[in-house]
Amino acid sequence: MSSNKVGLAITIALLSFFSVVDSYGQWPFSNTVTSTPLASFRPDREGSFMTLGLRKYINSFTSYQFPDSPGGDGGTDPISRLEWPWEQTFGVIKLGHNYPGVQVNFEGASTLFKDSGLLAQDSDWEDPANPNQKTTFSDGLAMPRNWTIDTSIGFALPIAPGVQWLLGYRAQQFRFTYTDMLQRELGKQPIYEAGEVIQFNQSYKIYYGGGALCAQFEPGRSIGTLADYNFFLRLQGDVGYVTANNLDFHVLREPGPRLTYEYTSGICWHLNLAAEYRLKKFFTLGLAGDFMSIRTRGSHSWTEPGTALSWDGAKVWSEQKYVEANATLNF
Repeated sequence: MSSNKVGLAITIALLSFFSVVDSYGQWPFSNTVTSTPLASFRPDREGSFMTLGLRKYINSFTSYQFPDSPGGDGGTDPISRLEWPWEQTFGVIKLGHNYPGVQVNFEGASTLFKDSGLLAQDSDWEDPANPNQKTTFSDGLAMPRNWTIDTSIGFALPIAPGVQWLLGYRAQQFRFTYTDMLQRELGKQPIYEAGEVIQFNQSYKIYYGGGALCAQFEPGRSIGTLADYNFFLRLQGDVGYVTANNLDFHVLREPGPRLTYEYTSGICWHLNLAAEYRLKKFFTLGLAGDFMSIRTRGSHSWTEPGTALSWDGAKVWSEQKYVEANATLNF
């Protein structure tokens, strides 16, 4: 099943669950339990929070491909694909404030180190008579430098009162340097190129809407010895409209400079599950897991001395997974 179909199925299931539970008046969640970022907001009290954390990405990547030009040999699709992985550790800061009935959130994250154990990959299919045969393959160091920001507003609506509804904006900037490449070309000896081979820049802009379910667990109500333990859970799901821009500079190509661009748009699905433990009255420790899928389509442009071409059929996509540990101060 495709990522878009999975996301649509999840959205329909959540909306159906909201509708059924709300209609029977048996809603187990509340948007009034606390002022922490995980457990939503209190309409009757203002408060702020600041979170510091570390975020470890796992099996994450961003990729793009494009077909042969309309005047090419055979309209091969794809004719080229580049895959940029990362597993970096990010530093994270989150800030927020609860106004009566509204929560404003800001999140920023950035790579702490650019070294990567994963290799970037560049593949070409240049034989129109055999479009499934990969003719050139290379891999090299990725050297990622990435950052993301996320701003959102949370609020309550009469429909499904246990949901914190969200409207937000995410921006992501990825930079990779393809370095120390080993290239294998069909029927030829491998070639090793030391140093920089490709400079790649990519940005995503995501405008999203969704909701979060928040719950507080107080085991002390049943077990007196656990009276000082409080746990919070938060499940967020959202869907967004995405625009993506790529800039690919092939440093070693001649004649140069050779630049390619992709301008695409599409959809983003996102899920986040987070838990917090209240260590002190105003201090909590948290863990979170996150998954995001981006799929876009659009145009590909190619410029170098004497050449300026543009055609449709480009695809740009990304899957991002991370786990995060953090600490939050409420004040």
